[in-house]
Amino acid sequence: MLRPVVKLSHMEIKVATSDLLSVAQAAHELERPRSTIYRWADAGKIHAIKLGGILFIPKSEVERLKNEKAAEPAKTQQP
Repeated sequence: MLRPVVKLSHMEIKVATSDLLSVAQAAHELERPRSTIYRWADAGKIHAIKLGGILFIPKSEVERLKNEKAAEPAKTQQP
């Protein structure tokens, strides 16, 4: 489903909104606070798209971070 269309002076970009998550949705999926998602976006750790002043996170980025987290070795507690 293609919804928002960003029109620039000489080109048109169509974005499938079904592939984007709000910051709140991404934070929920990643079990992190929204502030962390904003910080990661500012730092370039996670790709984000700003449409109409609102930040969106591609689902692929959330899945990538989930996979990275799952691949991390389990942290063991030392006495």
